[in-house]
Amino acid sequence: MLNFFDTHTHYNDPRFAEDLQEVLLAIREAGVLREAVIGYDLASSIRGVRLAESGSWDGTGALQSVEAWSDRPGHVAVVGIHPLHTGDAEEEDLIRLEILAEDPTVKAIGEIGLDYHKKENLDPPDRELQQQFFRKQIRIARRAGLPVVIHSRDAAQDTAVILEEEKADEVGGVIHCYSYSPEMADRFLKLGFFLGIGGVVTRPSAKKLREVVRQIPLERIVLETDAPYLPPEGHQGERNDSRSLPQIAGEVARLRNISMEEVCRVTWKNACRLYRISEEL
Repeated sequence: MLNFFDTHTHYNDPRFAEDLQEVLLAIREAGVLREAVIGYDLASSIRGVRLAESGSWDGTGALQSVEAWSDRPGHVAVVGIHPLHTGDAEEEDLIRLEILAEDPTVKAIGEIGLDYHKKENLDPPDRELQQQFFRKQIRIARRAGLPVVIHSRDAAQDTAVILEEEKADEVGGVIHCYSYSPEMADRFLKLGFFLGIGGVVTRPSAKKLREVVRQIPLERIVLETDAPYLPPEGHQGERNDSRSLPQIAGEVARLRNISMEEVCRVTWKNACRLYRISEEL
């Protein structure tokens, strides 16, 4: 069986509260042996750490025992405040986040970044506020010596400039759900970042992303699902989980004209490098 590392999930999302244990067991059986649970605000970050530590959410009953996690070495927790949650965040949250980052299960700061996308009549949080939180969380990552998991939507130039100005290359990280041009990819690669490739790559309409996957070194790609979001082609509208990784890996293999085994082998190594954990199970 091929082994997969899902570098970006949200199993701390309430949409998994009712059947989390069943999902975790199912993805284990599908060959997903490691996954990163990514925070998007302080509360979800705390839930992710609790999942990593004990296999349960405090007070929700989402996971009744640690049995599903007892043979899952290297589980990764990532803590941070998503740009779309900055409007509800406070400065005190950053202090608590930095304390949380000291937990040994925490392997990165994220997801952090910029999101300028406007949805219908809903404006994103103030750009200056987003940028302030972005910069401050990069500084937390640098003080902690942790990589960063970056969310960037409709904000390529500002994202790159802030990463450069805040010396994010000193800690590295990943551009989650990469969606920009091959030229912008080169700029992020020069900073030492990986690119996160998920379900969008399986969609024929994602021509720009598919070209990026063909062009960049495989050694700079990591696989992700963004569960419960962004299901692959043929599953739009469904709740996504890590069982979609084989479809994503298969598409990467097809686009690069290499074997799926090679994709799995290299992206596993890349994911372990990203989160600075052993490749051995």
